[in-house]
Amino acid sequence: MSRSGHRAGGHWGSAGVFVVPYLILMLSWAFSNPPGAAPDEPDHLVKAIGMSSFDIGSKYTGAAVGNGGIGQQRNASISRVITVPGNLAPVGYTCYAFRTDTSAACLSKTTTSTTSRDVVDPLGSYPAFLYVPMGWVTALASTPTQAFLLVRLFCALVCSLLLLLGAAHLVRGLGRRALLGAFVGLTPMVVFSSSVVTTSGFEICAAFAVACVVVVGLRRPETLAESGTQLLLAGAGGTLILSRQLGAVTFALLMLLLLVRVGPAFFLRLLRAHRPALVSAVGILALCGVAVLVWERAYDHPSMVGSALSGPALGSFALKSYSVLESGVAQFGWLDTAVPPWVLALWIMLGVLLIGAAALLAPRSDRLTMLVWFLLLLLIAYFTYATVFFTVDAGLQGRHLLAFFQLIPLLAGVVLVERLDQLDSAVTARFFTLVAVVMPVVQVISLYVNARRYAVGSAGPVWFLPAAAWEPPLGWWPWLLLGLIGAVWLGRNIIMFGSMDATKSKEKEMADVER
Repeated sequence: MSRSGHRAGGHWGSAGVFVVPYLILMLSWAFSNPPGAAPDEPDHLVKAIGMSSFDIGSKYTGAAVGNGGIGQQRNASISRVITVPGNLAPVGYTCYAFRTDTSAACLSKTTTSTTSRDVVDPLGSYPAFLYVPMGWVTALASTPTQAFLLVRLFCALVCSLLLLLGAAHLVRGLGRRALLGAFVGLTPMVVFSSSVVTTSGFEICAAFAVACVVVVGLRRPETLAESGTQLLLAGAGGTLILSRQLGAVTFALLMLLLLVRVGPAFFLRLLRAHRPALVSAVGILALCGVAVLVWERAYDHPSMVGSALSGPALGSFALKSYSVLESGVAQFGWLDTAVPPWVLALWIMLGVLLIGAAALLAPRSDRLTMLVWFLLLLLIAYFTYATVFFTVDAGLQGRHLLAFFQLIPLLAGVVLVERLDQLDSAVTARFFTLVAVVMPVVQVISLYVNARRYAVGSAGPVWFLPAAAWEPPLGWWPWLLLGLIGAVWLGRNIIMFGSMDATKSKEKEMADVER
């Protein structure tokens, strides 16, 4: 038996049970969301196709595309021209973007071109490393629609694996109920981002796994000396660093947090031990960091970069902060498909209750950690908005911050379980029950709202199935039912995880009385 009370290897079973409903929900999203119905998804696909042959494209030197506005001018400064096979070029796959009253019926049905074509891709500055395996998957496709779906399935599987690894480490170190905060932090936007063609899902789920290592390390520093922990950090940390520019920042700050909380002396002892796993992990992470740094210096030179000291940017950021929150929870498509306000309010209520209660009950070190991390989140959000988005009149998306955010609900959940168990473990179980009611509702309503928007438009009938102008493969019923199964399974898991250890705590109390 481990410290958490599980038999050896039992943490893998618990982690598997934890991940299954999220994978089911990801599959529902991957099949039911129209191809191209995610921010810049066609451009991500083009970049992946190019990287399948290690082609980063040539620098674009032409005029700004589209209406030539300041956003297009900035995009032109970081765009690259990538040659893709004509049968895979995703042309016409944004015909419904920002047109919320329009269904996805305008999608191209077939692609007949056999001639390769040059595509201007505005994602030229994005680190290209993780696009390579995404691109290899497209070799199995003969149409853009097939390519979208295959890469989405690949992304969902990789993201589920990262969630599995993080959850297994958390359960092994702290027990099943340490996952309380994970159920809240894995918002519908996390599931959505993990099931579309983008590296955002990799970034968020890798950050989740690294945050699990950090949270366990804060409670049990000895786990950081284990080879398995070090290899997990190498894999998940390397993925986080290579995913996006902010991913490298998130990893660096997570490691800095460990250094401050655990103490430099502990890590000096680890380094002096020269263990093979640690040496390999440090080498892999250093190589990933250097790769991203070299890429940044070579290819990321956007025009119209703003100043972080801009007063107007600060005012605009304050006004748009709620929209950033909204898009980090449940705002889909090209940020043009929002859930009803009451759904968002449910998640906000639950998040505030979780984090607020944990902050009140936490020991000083954990309370300070959550406060500092939240302030860093705001600082990074503002800096990113002021330097990248404000000058081109664009908005910061909540998914850009979800990776950094993961630590807060994870740590809050651990603190809350620890403190409530000291009072009455039944109270902890009731908190799990509240989460089990709210989160499945938020997840399944998000899936349904997105489905309705693309089937009949956002102004169409609420019960849209008989009137659907666009349908996914096999129709709507299989994917909506699959999503419902995933949501119900998620609720069952949350209740089960909240009651298992509570029962064991009661058994322990009875044993203590008998002694």
